[in-house]
Amino acid sequence: MRICVKSSSDDEDQRELAQNKGEDNYEAYRFVDMKGEKSEALLVKEFKKGGRKELKRLLRDEGILNPYLYREGEVITKERYLRWKSENEGSERDESKEKAIDYPDCKACWSLQSRGSLGEAPLHLCFLNNNPLHTKIAHVLLEEYPAMALDKYEGGDYFGETSLHIAIVNGDLESVKLLVKCGSDLKARATGKFFLPEDSKTKINLETNFEGYAYYGEYPAAFAACFGHEDMYDVLVRGGADPNLQDSFGNTVLHLCVIHDKLEMYKHALHRKHKIRGDPNITNHAGLTPLALAAKFGRKSMFQPMLEFTGQEFWSFGYINCSAFPLEGLDSIDKDGRSNQNSALITTLRGESKEHLDLLDTGIMFRLLEEKWEAFAKRSFYTRMMFAVLYLIAFSLSIYLRPRNLKMKILPYNLDKLRLAMEAVTVVGAIIFIGFEIKHAVITQLGFNAHFRSLRDAPGKCLFLVSCVLIVIACPLRYLDQLVIETHLMVIAAPMAWCYLLFFCRGFSAVGPFVGMVYKMCAGDMTRFVIIYVIFLAGLVQAFKYLMQGEPNYEHEGDTFLSLLQMTFGEFDYAQFENSRYPILTKLLFFYFNLFITVLLLNMLIAMMASTYQNIADRSEKEWRRQWAEIIMVIEHSISPKELMHYQDGYSVNMAGEGSKERSRGIMVIKKTDKKSKADVRKSAVQNWKILGKTSIKDELRLQAFS
Repeated sequence: MRICVKSSSDDEDQRELAQNKGEDNYEAYRFVDMKGEKSEALLVKEFKKGGRKELKRLLRDEGILNPYLYREGEVITKERYLRWKSENEGSERDESKEKAIDYPDCKACWSLQSRGSLGEAPLHLCFLNNNPLHTKIAHVLLEEYPAMALDKYEGGDYFGETSLHIAIVNGDLESVKLLVKCGSDLKARATGKFFLPEDSKTKINLETNFEGYAYYGEYPAAFAACFGHEDMYDVLVRGGADPNLQDSFGNTVLHLCVIHDKLEMYKHALHRKHKIRGDPNITNHAGLTPLALAAKFGRKSMFQPMLEFTGQEFWSFGYINCSAFPLEGLDSIDKDGRSNQNSALITTLRGESKEHLDLLDTGIMFRLLEEKWEAFAKRSFYTRMMFAVLYLIAFSLSIYLRPRNLKMKILPYNLDKLRLAMEAVTVVGAIIFIGFEIKHAVITQLGFNAHFRSLRDAPGKCLFLVSCVLIVIACPLRYLDQLVIETHLMVIAAPMAWCYLLFFCRGFSAVGPFVGMVYKMCAGDMTRFVIIYVIFLAGLVQAFKYLMQGEPNYEHEGDTFLSLLQMTFGEFDYAQFENSRYPILTKLLFFYFNLFITVLLLNMLIAMMASTYQNIADRSEKEWRRQWAEIIMVIEHSISPKELMHYQDGYSVNMAGEGSKERSRGIMVIKKTDKKSKADVRKSAVQNWKILGKTSIKDELRLQAFS
């Protein structure tokens, strides 16, 4: 029997209850119900009485099912289905909702008017009971009425499910063979809410993690793959099933193997000599290939073998193997040189779990990053760092040499001339940096959205660009005699500009992990602390403002806020509380402040930061490798597609067949393998045959001697 889950409405609950009880007002339940082998339904009772022979007599001679059948199958149109649906649910038809319903015309054998409460036929109920008695009854029904294999659930949360789907879930190979022989629809889609992920039951969510009770990919072949039924899968594909058909999320059989962690089934669908094999390059509606999907879930146990399956061996020497692995779907550079934001490499970098760090440590992925670093990232990294240092030196000199009373057009000393030169260099440098970023966003990549996603992975660089914008804005303000505003902008820009060096620090293993710690603490621990801290402080500011009214540093809300901020770090004048309106109440409030802010919140912040530090320190090498990879990606996003294709040709080999015009590149990897070489395999086989042959001859001679 099917596992019951919470339905989408009270009406749906009632219909499921009606199915389980086998209510008499539904014709289908007169013949088969959900009460198992103890059922008193007509077909079950007659089979118990006389077996297959008696049941066939009733079906053939008496034709007890004929009034409820379309016999050879009749086409159910969308209009006919909608009319039945309205009658079955007892609701008025809504044209606007009906237009959104996708219902392809299909054949059916059991009449709609005689279905069960959920739109099911007796054959469905036989397979749902999943016991030998009902299975035998189902086989008799199919032998007499093969068109019954076409029936599918027409209503409820199980819409589209056929008997073939249920037989696959039951693991019943013989029933699957019989259903395929009877012409069951191999492209039938089980699209009811029961078969959707939990976060997509109301609306399809392309960012889903596919967690749910029964998300098996809608098609029968996908169901077989999800349960690892290789024999059933073979029967379905030989019968005409296409493993590359995409469900509502765009997932194929290979995607479903990744989702359900079925590595052997993935290999079977990819390499089995069927007329249609699984295509590993198909992307789902989220833009992910099966390989990228494995990267998204951080499944190293599947990711590495999936790469191995697509490899092409060039040579082997003992346990040393040289193979090339296709870059399509793996590399962040697409065939046309543009950035592939859904590649396995970028998907892995977006992940936050330990499993994603482990994926970066795989031989093929790490090899790809090393090749990119040597091909273009290393030179660009050190060149940029050099220009950044020169720019910051010029910016610092322009600030250090700035007089307290700045006067326009008056340059009495050589240091003023040097300052002016450094200011000019700073402004020109800021304009150049901004210009390059705009160029990269507009010309070389997918637009501003992709570029902003790239900057999100480099906070230091992002702050530096903001400082460049502030410097460019400050330049005309000086000539408009707005020195106060200009000074404020320069003061804000200075610390932001130096954050750019944090970006380059991530490229060195000694300090890179610590930069990552700072980013994580600011984005996580500090953010949570500030939210709670502000909530406490908002109420305390009002209380202290009223109690300390008229006292220095408590004259208005801003001063009171700054005073409490100092108090947080232990700077306060306890004697000043005696001058408040109510000294005792003020001291009690001060105790409350110290207890919850100084003791509780600050120590909680320290504990959270210590936890973050420990988590990163435990895997510092892998964390640094992630940051190093992110630097490579940031640099890559600043290079034109034409140049990227040239660089890719340099670190990869051609994997396209002779005469093929399609661009196909692969990364070459030389590594030790546990697999034996072909020579070793051949040698072992010969030795085994020799041993087996000697043993067989001895046994034969012994038998002849006895005879």
